[in-house]
Amino acid sequence: MHDTLITGGMVVDGTGSAPRRADVAVSNGLVAAIGAALGVARDSIDATGCVVTPGFIDPHTHLDAHLFWDPQCAPSNLYGVTTVVLGNCGFGVAPCPAGGKEYMLRSLERVEEIPYSATSIAVPFNWSS
Repeated sequence: MHDTLITGGMVVDGTGSAPRRADVAVSNGLVAAIGAALGVARDSIDATGCVVTPGFIDPHTHLDAHLFWDPQCAPSNLYGVTTVVLGNCGFGVAPCPAGGKEYMLRSLERVEEIPYSATSIAVPFNWSS
């Protein structure tokens, strides 16, 4: 028995193959099967009229500090993003040497226009790297 069965959706699997109408079985947090007549599951989701895809990777974000006050990264997660890349512009909240918090947060304020008053409360800097 699967945990979840997503039925009736248009599956775009990311392999480059043509979209196809199929069901998706999920077990232990992983896709277990894609096809028709996949059996029963504890939960089901009717995806009729929807597109079913793997989670999207956003390779260019500026969410380094944002993660501390919004761990779900809204609204990115609402668009299917499940993975983000941080620090890819050569700047982020880590690495940061001991005593570097002030410089780092002032830089965020200048470059990303995130107020120092917000980041100094939200970003704990309980690490040294």
